[in-house]
Amino acid sequence: MEPSNVSLVILAGGLGRRFGGNKQLAEVPGIGKTLLELSIQDAFDAGIRHLVLVINSTIKHAVETQILPRLNSKLTVELAIQSIADVPPHYAAKSLDRQKPWGTGHALLAAKPYVKSHCVVITADDYYGKHAFSTLLGGWQDNGSWRLLGYPLASTLTEQGGVNRGICQLNGFLLNDITEVLNIDADLNGETVSGDRVSLVPEAYASMTIWALGFDIFNQLEDGFIDFLKDDDSAIKGEFFLPDQIQYLIANQGQIVELLPAKDKWLGVTYSDDLDRVATQLNE
Repeated sequence: MEPSNVSLVILAGGLGRRFGGNKQLAEVPGIGKTLLELSIQDAFDAGIRHLVLVINSTIKHAVETQILPRLNSKLTVELAIQSIADVPPHYAAKSLDRQKPWGTGHALLAAKPYVKSHCVVITADDYYGKHAFSTLLGGWQDNGSWRLLGYPLASTLTEQGGVNRGICQLNGFLLNDITEVLNIDADLNGETVSGDRVSLVPEAYASMTIWALGFDIFNQLEDGFIDFLKDDDSAIKGEFFLPDQIQYLIANQGQIVELLPAKDKWLGVTYSDDLDRVATQLNE
């Protein structure tokens, strides 16, 4: 798979409630760049030349004036707007009760018109390490298999509060199951989407949302989003998670997903106090 034929899709449409603002635009102290700019540069160094930024409309002007002028001129950049109102017409009424974005699955759907083939999907508030994209794309064959970069769970936590992680179960290094676990604390306790309490192990691999996917993911997202909207409470509190849709394809259609252990440490921002910690680690 030639990296130049792969689109980088960055999910940057979240509202940053726990952060207290638009963390997608927060510059790392002492670095002078946002985390998404650092990831874009690493992807460019790995050979990617097409970028799709999925954003909400409130930050469109700021992205156009603050971020885009600083990117490499050899990048083709497109902006996709994720809107709460962007649902199939039959479910339009549900969007009226919605307060927050529908989730990562819906965010990726917003990028569909701009992705021509394969894509690497990441989030704007994570930094995956200098070698993340070269690791993910190295030797990737166009044989229908997908990829996920995995990080040890214990290295992805923050002392500032609970975090959500996709916890991976493996068969060798093939992804067998990925389960979204919410509000994981420093003692590795969290809860499932259904509210059950779970205890996790530090060496478990966590998905930090850095996937290499084929275009077929969009067909599943479209079908899966309609199924999600059929649930009575989906408009109020449910989230349409991308890992759930990939898990469905693994379990029901035999989709092969390889997990590649990350070579670098993950850095990310959930709370505003995380910025100083990330700055210290990046400067080191």
